[in-house]
Amino acid sequence: MFADVSGSSALYKNLGNQEAKALVDNAVSFMASSTIVREGTVVKTIGDEIMARFDSANSACEAAIAIQQRSSREFAYIGLGIRIGIAFGDTVVTPNDAFGDTVNDAAYVAHIARANQIVLTQGVVDQLNRTLVQQCQLFDRINIKGENHKTTIYRLAWEVAGQQDFSTKVMPMQEVSRFVDNFQLVLTYGEQTIALLPAQTPFAIGRDANKADLFFDEELCSREHCHIEFRRGKYVLIDHSTNGTYVCAENKTPIYLRREETTLQGCGVISIGQRTDLKTLSLIHYSH
Repeated sequence: MFADVSGSSALYKNLGNQEAKALVDNAVSFMASSTIVREGTVVKTIGDEIMARFDSANSACEAAIAIQQRSSREFAYIGLGIRIGIAFGDTVVTPNDAFGDTVNDAAYVAHIARANQIVLTQGVVDQLNRTLVQQCQLFDRINIKGENHKTTIYRLAWEVAGQQDFSTKVMPMQEVSRFVDNFQLVLTYGEQTIALLPAQTPFAIGRDANKADLFFDEELCSREHCHIEFRRGKYVLIDHSTNGTYVCAENKTPIYLRREETTLQGCGVISIGQRTDLKTLSLIHYSH
């Protein structure tokens, strides 16, 4: 686990060096104490960040939740927050440090996390008890540094600990079918209906039958026209084409994209290369 104080630079400017350092040191101290109380080991501190290891993923997440809860009570009013990243796996441990892919993965997802967030790798979620799993939300699919394939990462929703609102909570991918209606993207084109899950992205649309997941045989469609990916809990359409892509959400003004991107939320239509109001045009309908 890496836990990093966010917002300290502004604090030094606003409060001055001595007062700001005292507050940051206090934050680092309680991050360390929360780790120790939950049977973790503080490997080292790096400026306003701590690196810690635990014998179980559950203990690491419980410590992370405790850190965020205390931070929200004591530091939110001055603009300080904590970013936390956790990974699970084998490490090489020395008296003063730890090494290996797991350490690198934890540091990487900590960097992705924003203030007041806890971001977990798939390996962590696979180890959690049911209560903690129910607090995990799909966050993104990314290439972790050094890997060629995409992996799913999750946000641990510490703010809603103990609630049982399954409309916003997501189980690990191996249990995803139980909750598929909450986060699948359904595409309809002609007689084809495609139900996309995050693990099936990126999803390519284009005129190259060898590369496209959805083959679109229209003159204005580029060979690799656009693709859909899952990012930060949302489906995003990214255009790469010559003629552009029109996206019109229900009851919204159509958006024209050319080498740009937009999120796909609710219901709407995607038009390849032409406006969405042309009645003769084949449209891709989406719903999420």
